[in-house]
Amino acid sequence: MNIPIAMLHHVAEQPHPSLQTWCISHGKFLEFLNCIEEQQLQTTTFHEIVSQKFTAKDLKNRIIITFDDCAAELFEFAIPELLKRGMKAVFYMPSNHIDGENTWDIEEFAMSSVKLMNLDQLRHLLALGMEIGSHGENHIRLNKVSEATAYQDIAGSKQNLETLLQSPVYSFAYPYGKIPAKHQKMLVKAGYTFGLSIYTSVETRYTLRRFAINETDDWKIITMKLGKRYRLMRALYDPILLLKNRVVKD
Repeated sequence: MNIPIAMLHHVAEQPHPSLQTWCISHGKFLEFLNCIEEQQLQTTTFHEIVSQKFTAKDLKNRIIITFDDCAAELFEFAIPELLKRGMKAVFYMPSNHIDGENTWDIEEFAMSSVKLMNLDQLRHLLALGMEIGSHGENHIRLNKVSEATAYQDIAGSKQNLETLLQSPVYSFAYPYGKIPAKHQKMLVKAGYTFGLSIYTSVETRYTLRRFAINETDDWKIITMKLGKRYRLMRALYDPILLLKNRVVKD
């Protein structure tokens, strides 16, 4: 699926130092949205793609904005700014952490606590025309657990979210971008239509590449990331990057 997919986590001013890598400022977020408008791209969601049966031609000038983890602070600035511009986004929630905090970051990286959205806020997102996707039950590295454990996390999160929200969940974002073996088999069995990674050697509808927007990205870099040449570059670069990382670990 040839469409730019942006990945964000936090949008805030003066975040805790431990969150800076995953956070962009209000100004940078506005610059990102301005670039989208300047490139005459329209936001879409996986729900829209499926329900309206979009073709490759329909996706030509589209972009998908995604937010991982569903930090509650997004309601303070990012979501209102999206609404002002008539834009949509997809929000990925670890289903066992609704109304909780980012315990995986706290326990592993000693990061600052972040309040996550509660059920009412998730339902409100849907009412606003946004989409909720799955980020697993417990935000674990699915490539480091058994196939049975991985499948339970993948399937259980979809079931939980659909029951709570009374709305279909079309896509799954792999926590940490870590893709498990037999990922396509598991996502298909669980009933997903799409899977989102970050870096992947081979892109399929179950390993869609995403790009991050960083505080250091200027207008030129953001514009490049939105373009087709960048997606072609990633198709060539991702396999090399992943191979290098594998060699270093070995």
